[in-house]
Amino acid sequence: MTMISGIGGSAGLPTGDAALTALGGLGSDGFLQLMVAQLRYQNPLNPSDPSAMMMQTAQLAQLDAVQQLASLQRRDLGLQNAVAAAGMVGTNVHALATDGTTVRGVVDAVRYTTLGPVLEIGGQEVPFDQVTEIRRTPAPGGTAVAIDA
Repeated sequence: MTMISGIGGSAGLPTGDAALTALGGLGSDGFLQLMVAQLRYQNPLNPSDPSAMMMQTAQLAQLDAVQQLASLQRRDLGLQNAVAAAGMVGTNVHALATDGTTVRGVVDAVRYTTLGPVLEIGGQEVPFDQVTEIRRTPAPGGTAVAIDA
């Protein structure tokens, strides 16, 4: 198959970050646009090999399947984090607050955000992914103590 060079943004293809996916390659839209551009600009006297096009189409289907799998895994991880955070209510935890201090205390509540669960510990909010230690025995009084890091 003949590779086309120099079409960049002039052929309407996405460039830079818009063409990249989380997997580090062209997204399915970018891949399809590249394939259409190759067909449009191919030499009519020397057309592309149909078996190569079928291989590219199979690669596109595989890329879509991998992207869907990654999306489902991200969703499942989010659900697991939500369940784990809910299970922490009433437990004693150590975590890093957003200001860099260490917070220790009993988890009073969980708030769910687009960035993930946020734990409320003695009036302070701590992102779920900043928990460094979990203890089943509640802290005396259930209050959070900030310790300079």
